[in-house]
Amino acid sequence: MEKILLNLALILVTTKLGGLLSRKVKMPEVLGALLAGVIIGPVCLNLVSYDSDIKLLANLGVIFLMFLAGLETDLEQFKKAGKSSFMIALFGILVPLILGTLSAFLFYDNVIENLFIGIILTATSVSITVETLTELGKLNTTAGINILGAAVIDDILGIILVSALLSANNSSDGGSLVRSLVGILLFCAVGILAILFAPKLMERFQDRIHPGHTYFTIALAAVLVIAFLAEGLGIAAITGAYLCGLLLSQFPHKQYLQKNVKAISSGFLSPIFFASVGLEASLNGFSMREVLITFIMFVIAVIGKVLGCGAGARIFKISKRESLQIGVGMVSRGEVAIITANIGLQAKIISQEVFIPTILVVLLTTIITPILLKLTFTHRRMRMVDSEN
Repeated sequence: MEKILLNLALILVTTKLGGLLSRKVKMPEVLGALLAGVIIGPVCLNLVSYDSDIKLLANLGVIFLMFLAGLETDLEQFKKAGKSSFMIALFGILVPLILGTLSAFLFYDNVIENLFIGIILTATSVSITVETLTELGKLNTTAGINILGAAVIDDILGIILVSALLSANNSSDGGSLVRSLVGILLFCAVGILAILFAPKLMERFQDRIHPGHTYFTIALAAVLVIAFLAEGLGIAAITGAYLCGLLLSQFPHKQYLQKNVKAISSGFLSPIFFASVGLEASLNGFSMREVLITFIMFVIAVIGKVLGCGAGARIFKISKRESLQIGVGMVSRGEVAIITANIGLQAKIISQEVFIPTILVVLLTTIITPILLKLTFTHRRMRMVDSEN
């Protein structure tokens, strides 16, 4: 018990210091928090290890980070971005899938394995992007709204791809794909209906809802239950958390919920999540072949999302600058890519030789995304456009 308490204290202090130093050089604080995890983790000082306690708190951290993002999202703008978000997500999956699968043939001959590598590269984890956009005050811009919408759709389409490939690889369980699809569609349908109609039903009880500990506790329980249901259906828990935030953003006392969730998330859980990304990285037994695999996966991870998502945005006449911002915002991989790779590893579709580079690609894309977002949003020409609007 003593060790975990000291580890948590070390994580909180180093991520805060890293964030302050990052802000000093005019970069997002989240970048400093990520690098703090690398420094105190196995790659550098090896002061803190990634254990089950850290993992639990990190998972809660990303859940509440996405819950807060849902609470802070402008739902009307989100609805308007529905069609463009779908196209962005679709192109953002197709381009990395094709490029990733083709590049995998440089190392492996198995078609199923190569397809799975392509699927790993389709994953997007928007939690780092959300934190960066929040810091920059750009969460509810055209780019921010489309990134959030596309990330949710990306997660759903990615799960469908994984389910389809697993079914193809395991012919004895031909109904698994159908069950997965039914579960995903049911969850999405119920979520959309709840977001559309639940607030109207709650209007009759509006006078009975008061800000306080009871209201806050029920809201926390709701996000955990919805995240649990999403995970049980094969959808990432963060998608359920984000949808729950969208739903509760229409309920009374939205600002009260935002203030209290932000205190828990930003003050405690989110720093642990950001640090955990660096803590997971390890270079033990890393060969030159794995270095090459990592490099190719990383290049495709960046180019695939920037080109794919950018092209999807341009179809809907979104400006070149905003299309670039959207593509960059979708670059970051995270727990979704790791979970997908772990599924493939457990099913013996991919080997450890692919899993380790996946972890490093997650780390590299997570570090580079805040830097690229900062550049695309604070470029001189971009500031001029913002001022004119």
